[in-house]
Amino acid sequence: MSWEELIRMKRGYLKLLDEVLASLPKSARGAGDRVIVLNPEILHESRRTIVTNFRGLAEKLNRDSSHLAKFIAKESGRPSSIEGERLIIQGRLSLEELRRLLELYVREFVKCSICGGLDTKITSERRLRFLVCEICGAKNPVRKL
Repeated sequence: MSWEELIRMKRGYLKLLDEVLASLPKSARGAGDRVIVLNPEILHESRRTIVTNFRGLAEKLNRDSSHLAKFIAKESGRPSSIEGERLIIQGRLSLEELRRLLELYVREFVKCSICGGLDTKITSERRLRFLVCEICGAKNPVRKL
């Protein structure tokens, strides 16, 4: 039987689909299955909030720590600075609020809106920024911080 005849039958279609899925690289098969667990560790010093494992959080997300810090500063409305491995935020920020900001960041700047994969990178073309998925190849615009 030819491929055209196989595709016309349900059994043939399923066989062809199995062959295509088997030929995909392992990273593309379970694109949306991976989960990143972010556990920020914070300290409150007088009127400052210090995220002690900030650089590690940025590395888990495969993003530049300055980009993540700029997002947190803009969304929380509080100035911040990076000192070594730590992020120092002026003002008190609760752990729940910081987790919410990290979830927003992942949704907007890390997670692919097409396949749900987390293997993405931010590229710039001319004056525009795009989130490019390394799994499905989708390219979506993202805002500049």
